[in-house]
Amino acid sequence: MKFSDYIVDFLLDQGINTVFSYPGEQIMDIYRELEDSPIRNILVRHEQGAAHMADGYARITNYVGVCLATAGPGATNLTTGIYTAYKDSSSTLALTGRCERKYINKNYFQEVDTGFLNIYRGYLLDRADPKILIRAFNQCLRSKKPVSLSLPRDVVNMEVELEEGEEVVEGDTLEEKIEIEDTPVKKPLILIGQGIYGTLKYRDIVKIGKILKKLKIPFATTFPARGVVEETYNYNLGLVGRRGTPTANRYLLESDRIISVGASLSYNTIPESIRENILKRITPLNIGVNSIDSIKYLVEEINETLPGVKPPERDIPVWELGDYSSKILEILKNIPEDGVVVTDAGNHTVFVSLLRVCKLARSIISSHSMGTMGFGLPASIGVKFGCIDYNIPREVISISGDGGFQMNLQELSTLEENNLKILLIVMKNNRLNGFSSIKNPDFNRVAEGYNIDNTYIEDIGDIKSHIKYYLKRNKPYLMVVECEDEKLPAKTYRKTARDERISRVVPPLPLGPPRPCVPR
Repeated sequence: MKFSDYIVDFLLDQGINTVFSYPGEQIMDIYRELEDSPIRNILVRHEQGAAHMADGYARITNYVGVCLATAGPGATNLTTGIYTAYKDSSSTLALTGRCERKYINKNYFQEVDTGFLNIYRGYLLDRADPKILIRAFNQCLRSKKPVSLSLPRDVVNMEVELEEGEEVVEGDTLEEKIEIEDTPVKKPLILIGQGIYGTLKYRDIVKIGKILKKLKIPFATTFPARGVVEETYNYNLGLVGRRGTPTANRYLLESDRIISVGASLSYNTIPESIRENILKRITPLNIGVNSIDSIKYLVEEINETLPGVKPPERDIPVWELGDYSSKILEILKNIPEDGVVVTDAGNHTVFVSLLRVCKLARSIISSHSMGTMGFGLPASIGVKFGCIDYNIPREVISISGDGGFQMNLQELSTLEENNLKILLIVMKNNRLNGFSSIKNPDFNRVAEGYNIDNTYIEDIGDIKSHIKYYLKRNKPYLMVVECEDEKLPAKTYRKTARDERISRVVPPLPLGPPRPCVPR
C-alpha cells in the first residue's frame, strides 16, 4: 500500500468524512486517492477558504477538520486560516504538499519552508512511517490546536511501513481527584471556557447544560463557551470580559473565589488592568474531559467543596439601538433559536454578540480572538458540512460586513456547487468599521453570477418575510441589508431580565455606583 492510500484509509478510520482541498502538482497523488474514496472531497476556490472551512467544521463537531493544499503558494495561502484556528483553539489538520526530499531547502519549483504553519506543532513526513501521521492527528485532536503535516511527494508514493505503534487517543481521562482549596468563601464564581467540551462529540456537548444546572453557585462563560447552558438560566450570568454582560463582569470583580474550568484566561477575558488582582483569586481546573461522567464528577466535587450561593439580581442595561443594530436584532428575532450564527469581523460581530441570546452551545461562531475578515462565508460552509456529517439539525446563518464578505466571496462558487442551505447576510453600510468608506460592487449581481438566489433589503419590515422565504427552501440565499453606519455602544449592556431582548430605547436607570468595564 502506498502512503497516499494509507493517508486516505487512516482518515476514513478516524471518521473523517469531509476534506477541504485545492489541487496542485505536489499533492496530485493524494488528491486522486481522495477523489476515488468515500470521503467527500470539497473543491474550494482559494486555500484560505479551505483552512476556514476546516476550522468551522472542527468547531461545530468538536472534532478534527482537515484541509489539503499543495506546496508553495498553496501552503502559504493557508496561513491566515491556520493562525485563526490557533487563536481560537480549533482542531484543524493542515496537510500540505512538498517537493521530493532531495529538493527540500533548495531553489526548486514551489519549494518553501512550511515552518510558518507550525504555530503550534508541525511534522515533516520524512519517511513512510504511519506513526508520524497518527502523532499529528493525536496532537491536533487533543490539543484543540492546528497541526500541519508536510508531505514530500516521493514519500507519499513509497510503500507504507506498517507495524505496531501509536494509536489514536481521543483525550485524557479524569482520573485524579480535583483539588479545590477548602477555605472560607462567601462569593464564589465558576468561569467556564470551551475546554469543558474536551473531546466530546457534539451529541454529548448538548448534554452538558443539564449537568451544569446542578451547580449551586453562579457561573459565567467565555465567548466560545456561550450557550453551554442557555443564557436565560438564572445561575448563568452570561459572557464575561470584553462585550460581556454587566452582571457577569461585576460578579467577577466581586468574587472571592473563581474556579476556572476549561478557560484559557486570555486577555480578552481577563484584561491587563485587573489581571493581577483577578488571577490571585482563580483556581484553574483545566481538566481532561472525554466523557459525560467527567463533567458529572466535576460538578459533584465543586458542590461538595464550595457553599451554595444564590445568583445575583441582574443589572438592567441601557442602550439605544440605531439602524444597523436594529436590523441585526430583527434578523436574530426571526432565525431559529437553535441556529448557528457564523460571523465575520466588524461591527456586525459586536452587535450579534450583544443581541444574541444563546440557547445552545456554538450558537455563535466567530473569529473572536483573531478578528479575521473573510472568515464568515467559508467558515459557515465548514459548519454546514459538519452539521450534515454529524446529523446536527441546525440552520446555519452567515452574517458578514460588506468589507469582510469581499475577502473570500469566491467561495460562493463552493456554496452553490454543493447546494448548501445557508442564509448569507451582508450588512451593507459602505464603511470599514467607521475608519473609511468603501465602494461596493452590486452584491446581488455578484450572487446572480454564481447562480445564488438573492434579495436586497432597505426596510427593516422586509427582513422577517425574506427569512421565512429562505427557511421554506433548501437552497442558499443571500440577503443584502442596507444599513446606516452606527458606532458601537460605549458600554456593552444587554437587557438581561430573563429572555427579554434590548428594547429600541431604554431610558437610563440608576444602577448604583460606576464599576470598571471589563474588556474580554
